Amino acid sequence: MTGRNQRKKAENTQSQNASPSKDDHSATSTMEQGLMENERLLMTESLFKEWIITNFGELKEHVVAQLKETRNFEKRFDEILFRIDNLERSMSELMELKNIIQELREVCTGLNTRIVQAEERISEVKVQLNEIKREEKIREKRIKRNEQSLQEMWDYVKRPNLRLIGVPECDGENESKLENTLQDIIQENFPKLAKQVNIQPQVIQRTPQRYSSRRATPRHIIVRFTRVETKERILRAAREKGQITHKGKPIRLTADLSAETLQARREWGPIFNILKEQNLQPRISYPAKLSFTTEGKIKSFMNKQELRDFITTRPALQELLKEALHTERNNQY
Repeated sequence: MTGRNQRKKAENTQSQNASPSKDDHSATSTMEQGLMENERLLMTESLFKEWIITNFGELKEHVVAQLKETRNFEKRFDEILFRIDNLERSMSELMELKNIIQELREVCTGLNTRIVQAEERISEVKVQLNEIKREEKIREKRIKRNEQSLQEMWDYVKRPNLRLIGVPECDGENESKLENTLQDIIQENFPKLAKQVNIQPQVIQRTPQRYSSRRATPRHIIVRFTRVETKERILRAAREKGQITHKGKPIRLTADLSAETLQARREWGPIFNILKEQNLQPRISYPAKLSFTTEGKIKSFMNKQELRDFITTRPALQELLKEALHTERNNQY
């Protein structure tokens, strides 16, 4: 047994020496793999160099193209940066413009407020002006009425008066001498009237009262009678006689009227002459009323507007007086 065991041990020992161990086998495999990797790397570099040599032109073109593209990109990038700068400046300008617009809006708002206030003030002024105009019209009407009333009162006061024009005067003339002069005129021109009526003046005097030797014409004589009828009878007789004289020299007898009434009478002059030429028996009665005969009736008119209204429906009279009334209307303007 012991011998047999010793032989088996010896065989095992030989067999172990004859065959390699497991660790030796693993190390060998690793070395082989490393060699293979190195060979592959050598082959790859070789192939890469061959590829580089083969594709160098194309690679160069690609690199040049990439460089150009990069430069173009840089250029576009610069342009973009420039645009951004411009946009920033534009934005800044827009902000300034916005601020200016806001300021202008505020100014416009202020101006609008002032305009509204001005319009309100103008409206108030217009109202005040209209009120002033209305009051002025009322005042003008009142003044006109007062002037008319004063004129009527003055004419009423003067109504019994007779005015003698063109009677020579001399130094030392007094009321008694003037009364004698009046009696001489009545006796010379109206002898029948002198017998019928007691022509005794209430007051007789020259006007203006102060005598001046420098005057080219004699002052008028104003005779005031106690009754209006006395003056009217003398004037009627004077119209019938036509020519009135004093010691053979022509003089005039007229009613003593206010300046306004005399002017109103003078304004009837052209129309009066036309009507007289047509034998329409015109007459200017107290104080300044025109009357004439038409269509078999006597028509009277206080002013020219009444006459215009009357002849509107009477073509013959309208044509006859057209020029005189038209001239008168133009003179008003």
